[in-house]
Amino acid sequence: MVQPTKTFRVFVSSTFADFKEERNALQVEVFPKLRKLCLDNGFRFQAIDLRWGVSEEAGLDQQTMKICLEEIQRSQKMSPKPNFIVLLGDRYGWRPVPYEIPLNEFEQIYNLVKNESDKKLLDKWFRRDNNAVPPVYDLQSRDGVYENYETWTNVETELNGILRNAVFQMELTEEEKRKYLASATEQEIVQGALKVADAKDHVYCFLREIIFPPKDGTARDFIESDSEPTDLLENLKNKLKNQ
Repeated sequence: MVQPTKTFRVFVSSTFADFKEERNALQVEVFPKLRKLCLDNGFRFQAIDLRWGVSEEAGLDQQTMKICLEEIQRSQKMSPKPNFIVLLGDRYGWRPVPYEIPLNEFEQIYNLVKNESDKKLLDKWFRRDNNAVPPVYDLQSRDGVYENYETWTNVETELNGILRNAVFQMELTEEEKRKYLASATEQEIVQGALKVADAKDHVYCFLREIIFPPKDGTARDFIESDSEPTDLLENLKNKLKNQ
């Protein structure tokens, strides 16, 4: 057998609930065959699907988004092409609170927040890290009652609202705004596809649209119910089509 010398390291980016079956099929039916094909020809194959692979500890430490973006960069640097796959349907997906905020941006946000309870929430969940160069404000780990996902989701929604209301008043670039406004999936797609000049050489993108979704609520995991994320999703799909 030919000894492997290089690794195809492919990052899979998708929303979560609506692509469970597709990702399961990739893991069970597709990736094993690709591993064998690569091995037979002197390569390794490694699929990175962090919708399954981020540990509970990393999630509680608020490191999920940081890990995802770092793994995309690692795939781009280490792997021959292709190295990025997009599965995008009718959901825009989870919109995380930034895991860190630059010092100058956080200070601007804090000064724009007028409600004292909102400021207390920011004080509770963000701490200045002077060991970082330059300094940043880090999102704090979830412990105690906040280890419960539903409890944390309520706080996350409130924090997102506070941050976005302030950011809309600030003069930031599109890239600077992205961590406050974009879904995790969009942030991954920007890093893995839209920010690179040669995306056509290493990105495979699969778009799905449900034409006639049922109206009885059974499709809630597959479609957005609000206009704002629907518009953001459509904009993201158009960017991909025009890349």
